Amino acid sequence: MRHAVLVFAAALVFVAAMVPADGSLAASSQPHKAALGERFTLRVGESAQIDAEALQIGFEDVPADSRCPRGEQCIREGDAAVRVWLQRAPGPRETLELRTAPKEQRAMRYLSYDVRLVRLDPYPTSGRTIARGDYVATLELTRGSTAAPDR
Repeated sequence: MRHAVLVFAAALVFVAAMVPADGSLAASSQPHKAALGERFTLRVGESAQIDAEALQIGFEDVPADSRCPRGEQCIREGDAAVRVWLQRAPGPRETLELRTAPKEQRAMRYLSYDVRLVRLDPYPTSGRTIARGDYVATLELTRGSTAAPDR
């Protein structure tokens, strides 16, 4: 009986070590598959692999979300910042911050690629807090053009 209690306690410690400090469940460490020119979605902590380009993109965080909640009247529409990282093997990771507001930086250049934030869900609702792990970014990665990315 004592041995079973020790094994159970050790299992609890192991499971607790797997949960991030913010208490959310860790996102899958296996990257999703994506293709250039196609939209894809990622949750915070997830990444996508574009095999043909030896390129990986990850959704790191939403450091700020001031979008006007549904059910409220706001002077400004607000904006949310979405932090993503990109890495083309074997190079270093580069972090970019994309924005949701139409007049802000919705697309940015990384090497010869344009990464664009298409959408950030869920949209805020009055009286409800969005947990970090509930955010889902819809992104699109394309081969860069000579034109400036959308703002």
